[in-house]
Amino acid sequence: MKISSLNFKNNLRENAVLSLIHGKEMILKNEVKDFLTKDFAGQGYDETIIFEANESDGLLSAIQNNLGGGLFGSQIIIKVVHNEGRFPKALSETLEKIDLNNMNNIKIVIDSVSESISPNTKWIKDNKEFIQIIECTKLKPLDEKKWLRDKLSFLDKKDADKVTKHLFELNSSNLVAHRNDIETLKILHSAEKDSVSLENSISSSIHAPYELEDCLLNLNEKRSIKILRQIQQNDPNSLALVIWVLDKLISTSLMAKKSTSPKRYLENTKMWGSKISLYLSFIKKMESNLLNLSKDIFEIEKTFKGIKRLDAWKEVERLIIRICTS
Repeated sequence: MKISSLNFKNNLRENAVLSLIHGKEMILKNEVKDFLTKDFAGQGYDETIIFEANESDGLLSAIQNNLGGGLFGSQIIIKVVHNEGRFPKALSETLEKIDLNNMNNIKIVIDSVSESISPNTKWIKDNKEFIQIIECTKLKPLDEKKWLRDKLSFLDKKDADKVTKHLFELNSSNLVAHRNDIETLKILHSAEKDSVSLENSISSSIHAPYELEDCLLNLNEKRSIKILRQIQQNDPNSLALVIWVLDKLISTSLMAKKSTSPKRYLENTKMWGSKISLYLSFIKKMESNLLNLSKDIFEIEKTFKGIKRLDAWKEVERLIIRICTS
């Protein structure tokens, strides 16, 4: 049974033993995987085993060893990760050997990069009653707008319609950017910002912090401080958003630095190519300071939450100076 990622929650099969999540739209795939994980946990599945797609023998052994729940009656989730290339023939052959009808204590989740999966594949046809296929491929424009509109349900209808149109025009086909902007709006909304000025806040409160990010990537201290003070003057409630942008800058840089290929890590976040080069240059210049800067942001968050009795705006300004002069 094929299910669209847009309405998967209403169409999941209760009796499905194997969930095949395929496509390259990571935001959609993560939504499906997070939902399934919580759903399975609610059903008592409290143990997870993870295999790479090329570990077919280990997968088969794990299924055989855990059928029936073993000694302690465990309910197990087995995750199979297929990150590159064609769907492995060996994995298909292993899945053909599995009788999903006899699995009462195992859920299998296959996360595949394959853009298309034929429902006529033998292992799918043989077990179609117990398999659900969730498609997470690139959204068509109308579907993308619907996805955006659904994510903005925390706004009233009029504002949500305006913001959907604005975000779609701003970052069409980029769900990662959409997600980041939506998280930004949630921060603004939780600060009880006047909904009448919401459209203006998108232009100022969203764009100004991202402009701050660009200035910091270029280590432009003077411009960064000027933008920060403008943000504080125009919207004193937006400090949480500024801290979020700083945390995103440092944590993204730190994670990229720790990865085997910083460039590939940044590309996987669907960052614009022009910004990737800025991040790579920033990481190179800040290499020895990123961990300390991450700790500094943690301390600022404690100040913002009132745990430390300091002026959070001034602490942010000091952090910006440290970044630009490192």
